[in-house]
Amino acid sequence: MRCWCTGETVNMVRRQRKQFGKTGGQLVPAARTAGQQALEAALLLAVNRTMAGMRRRGHPLRPTAVVGRVHLGSPVLALEVDPVVVELLLGQALPLRAGDELIGIRGLRPVPGRDHLDLVGRHGAVRLLGVTKNVWRDALDRIGTPVESTAEPPAGPVKLMSGVLRRLPLWKGAAWLDVVPSNDSLEIYWRGGPSSWSMAEILSGSSAALPKVSASPHDMSDVVRGVALSDVKVGRGTGAEPERAWMEWVIATFPGPALNEHAVRSDHVELLPGGWEHDDMRTALARRDVGAVYRLLERRGVARERIGELTGQSPVEVAAIAGGRRVESYELLSRIANGLGVPRGYMGLAFDEEVPACDCADDETAKRRRFLQHAAAVTVGFAVFGEYSGNWGPCSCELTARRRAISA
Repeated sequence: MRCWCTGETVNMVRRQRKQFGKTGGQLVPAARTAGQQALEAALLLAVNRTMAGMRRRGHPLRPTAVVGRVHLGSPVLALEVDPVVVELLLGQALPLRAGDELIGIRGLRPVPGRDHLDLVGRHGAVRLLGVTKNVWRDALDRIGTPVESTAEPPAGPVKLMSGVLRRLPLWKGAAWLDVVPSNDSLEIYWRGGPSSWSMAEILSGSSAALPKVSASPHDMSDVVRGVALSDVKVGRGTGAEPERAWMEWVIATFPGPALNEHAVRSDHVELLPGGWEHDDMRTALARRDVGAVYRLLERRGVARERIGELTGQSPVEVAAIAGGRRVESYELLSRIANGLGVPRGYMGLAFDEEVPACDCADDETAKRRRFLQHAAAVTVGFAVFGEYSGNWGPCSCELTARRRAISA
């Protein structure tokens, strides 16, 4: 259960068994101090703003993949952040000057290490793994230098927000995630992935639950789910493990993409059955790193000649891309995705939906005739120009096309 909540591997959790006694037997221990809880709560809001920005910009990486793993056995809470969004996250977390406004977490101070970046607050710290000194310098050149400021506690239920950050990988099967704090409760909304009922059971009644928390599930629509968390004086306790909830979570989360995430496959036979779901392949596809995709295909026994045959590229072009040449053309990216049988959603490509041609033979003359029939029926009380059907508006095919355009 711990692995599913934090994204840690089984071996990582086994090495931390001695620490379980120090945490009261909690599988996912809470932050020990109020200052650490406040920092983690503020960082959750920064992650939430990052995910919202990714949705607005149409970022190819799924927002819920920002934090891939939470390390609870480190000296400080450590987060594995996807390298492609490090700059976006730091732009939301660090205190920066934007005109006359100060954005970010006030009082936060970055301390770069050799292979990580520590975000140090007044009474706590969080480590971002994989942020090397070079990555930090590149990000600093783009976002600017953080400014000194006085720390301020975040608004909302700090304890709940800290607990959600430590369990953020639970939502890795969702297409997006939105956190809405209030004075004494925390509402979480997501699209696709695990059901609201299963998440409520896991967060309030499992061995990995938040302590003394009440969770109320609610669905906004068929695909948008939600859960409201609030503090209670006496928690439900672990009791019997909610096996059905965990089973639903596993089905909705694995092998990786959200169930409601659009994925249109081409008419070709899939080149690599099940292979697109591997973590390394999904990462390369999300970054549109076609060279890495080609190299991974070669490792799995797919010859370059076969790749060129499916994508319509010459062996020289395939070799150049595999050697590191970037593919920027949207048309070529679409051709590669369709040729290899890659779900277009995995590469952040649009989905071409063919609108069937109208077969009702309603040209402009027919439309004018229907309008005149309606006008005559209203003014003189009987039909002219033939039998009047009572419908003078757009044909059914045109209405269908309009509805699709509105919902797109």
